[in-house]
Parts: sequence; C-alpha cells; structure tokens
Amino acid sequence: MKTITLLVIATFFLPIIGIAQQFWNTTNEFWGGPKTGIVLVDDSIFFVGTTNSVLRSIDEFDHLEQVLSASEIHTVFATQNGKLLVGGTGKIFLSDNFGISWDSVTVNTTFPLKQFIENSYGELLAITGINDDGDGVFFSGDGGLTWDKRNNGLGTHLGCNKIAIDKNGRLYLAIQDEDVIGFGGLFISETTGLLWQKVAVNNIDLIGNSARVGIVTNLTVLPNDSIYLSFSGSGGNFAIEVNINKSINDVTDNSAWKIFYVKQNQTWGTDGMLNNIYIAQNDDWYSSITESISRGGTCYSKDGKNWALLDYGLGADLNNRRSEQFFAETSAGRIFMIQYLDERIYKTDKSIFTSSPKPIDVVPQINVYPNPVSKGEKLHIKLAGSSEENEVSVYDLTGRKIYSQLIFESKTEINAPLKQGMYIIEAKNLYSKSTKKILVE
Repeated sequence: MKTITLLVIATFFLPIIGIAQQFWNTTNEFWGGPKTGIVLVDDSIFFVGTTNSVLRSIDEFDHLEQVLSASEIHTVFATQNGKLLVGGTGKIFLSDNFGISWDSVTVNTTFPLKQFIENSYGELLAITGINDDGDGVFFSGDGGLTWDKRNNGLGTHLGCNKIAIDKNGRLYLAIQDEDVIGFGGLFISETTGLLWQKVAVNNIDLIGNSARVGIVTNLTVLPNDSIYLSFSGSGGNFAIEVNINKSINDVTDNSAWKIFYVKQNQTWGTDGMLNNIYIAQNDDWYSSITESISRGGTCYSKDGKNWALLDYGLGADLNNRRSEQFFAETSAGRIFMIQYLDERIYKTDKSIFTSSPKPIDVVPQINVYPNPVSKGEKLHIKLAGSSEENEVSVYDLTGRKIYSQLIFESKTEINAPLKQGMYIIEAKNLYSKSTKKILVE
C-alpha cells in the first residue's frame, strides 16, 4: 500500500533529487500533548507550546520540562530581544528570563490570540479569530503589557487568518470570509494598524479580476521582497484554490498577481494551498499543506518553483490529518518542526551547512549537572578526554567572565551564579576548549 501512495504523490509533485528517504525524525522526547507552536531563543533554548502548557528544552529536545501551565495556548512567539509571548484566549503570558518566571495580561477579547509579529521598533501586534469571527488586531507599544484594538478600515468581519510585515514596516493582514461574499481578503497598513486599506486581489493569471478571497492559509513576506498568498475562494462561477505572489512594491497597483504551482497536473484553479513559508539559512524553502494523510504533508523546494511533498517520518495530528507546520532553525542549519495538534517534535538535518568549517577540537569534553541549576547551588563539572591542566570559567551572555579557576583533575564543584539566567561554562587548555550552556533558576 505504501508504494501505491508514493506513486500517487509523485504524479502531483515535481521530484526533488537527493532528498533522504527519512526526511523527518522525531526527537528523543515529545510528551506534553498536541503541539501549537515552536520558537528558538538565543540559539540554544527551544520553547514549544501545547494546547495547555509551554515546554522548554536546552539540549535540542533530549529532555523537556514544563515551564508554564494554562487553560488554553494557541501560539508562542519570541521578540528580537528574547522576550516570550504566549497567546491564550483573552490572555497573553509573558516571560523575559527564558521562561523561568511568567506574568500575564488580559486582552479585551473572547477569541484566541493566534499570531504575533514585531516591527523594527519593538512594537507588537496580535491577531484574533475563529473562522469569520474575531476582534481583529491588537497593538502594544510597551512590550506586551497593554493592548489596544486597531481595526479602523477592516469592516465588520474581524476573524483574522494571518498577519505579516515587510522590511519597510508595512503590515499585511488576511481576513477570513468563509461565505466568499466580499468581506474578507487582503488588507495593508502603512500606519502600524491605525488605518487599514483593502487591496484588490485581482488580475490573477488565468483568473482575471473575478477572484474573491475566502480562507487564506499562507501570507508570507519573503527576503526576495515578494508577498506570497495562498487562498481558497471563487473565480467567477468556479471554486478556486491558488498560490500567488507579487512584489511588495506592486501590491497596491493593478499589476498581475503571478500564480505559482505546487501540485502538478491538477485541474485548473485547484492547486494545493501552501501554509506559511519558511526560508532556511541555506535558502531551502519549507512549507506544508493541510490535507488528508495521503494528500498533505511537508512541502520542500530548493528554489520556490519546483516543490516536493514529503511525508517520510511524518505523523498526523489529532484529527488524523496533516496540518500546518511551524519551523525553528539553529545557527548550524538544523531544522526543528512541530505540526499543529500533532504530539511529536520533529527534526531534520537536510539544511545543515555541509560546507561550513569543522568546529575546533572539543576535547576536553565537559559535562555539567544539574542543569538547570538553582541559584547558588553546587554545580558539578566533569571533564573527559584530557589529562591537561584546564581552566574552568563561567561567562554571562554578554561575554563577561564572572568566575575562573584552574583544575588539575577530571572533576570539580563550583557554586552556581546567584542571578537567574543563562550562563556559559568553558573548559580550556593549551590545545582545545569546550563550552556548555547552563540555566540558573
């Protein structure tokens, strides 16, 4: 049966040569229930949202710990300076110390806070909605402590699908309209949401000016300065599912939106709709299609033109379907992923920088425990692979050395720092060095 499934998929998607048979692998632990989001902070601390908790890992998911419990969690987000925002229903949870402690603020809505974005000034926006219903867009200029509605120009339908921002600070917002009667579509704001303007999604290749937007699954502004939009709706008397793109410089004019194809050999206007697109550091493209197990999964491309549907190692969500996927990437190019309402946490080495220089010799190998460690608690440090005299040092994240000593044996004990936060333990000798990050609670 699996052979038949793969043959069917091959007729819908262009092949990508060189993809490993096991594209996705699950991490060592994935307890906690169905997942809702993933973010990476400081290139070393992962946070994963579930439907009612936030989990943290400091060792690429060899281990997980729960750092927040809540009645509902819909999304997780990290700001440019590492502050965490977690969207609930009418409530936002905040942490500015790597999830060690949390505050919460109430937002004037009864709908889920489903996505956050941040502009270059550190101002935050959040969107709300369930299907066509919602309270629109909220703005915070004080790091998430207070939130105000910014819906002027949006009309009566305030169920938001997606929000994005370009390099110039222009906002893009997708409003849902399941009945496809003209209330939904694409809106832009040049004023941080103070005023919204509807953009006509027309003049589409082969469709012309008759398209109406119903449900948007993808609204992404990419580094090539193009906006990518995927939606279902109507085109004249026909139902359509399309993926289109356009330069951000041309969004408000009458130039054509260009269709890009994901599935091949499909009936006109019924392509598979991508979810939001992620571009890896090595320029690989990642996305997903929400569909049945036989028709949905990870979408992967080297150029954004030729796509492959990948399900190697991929499970299903609570509804036994493939759903939207969210990606986080380390500086080395390792991709971690959660699939919405799937219990697993996935990883792939597909985008690892194979041309990068090899790291320096990491002897002596360093083991530190316990990790996390309480303030002032004894910290055990064990070195392996070296008989040399070693200097053991502790640095904070600014690079300031706060402790140092020479050791002549393979293990020692020191007192953990007295302030909460992330620290780096370094062991070095004349020939090599090794580092380990620790979390002080």
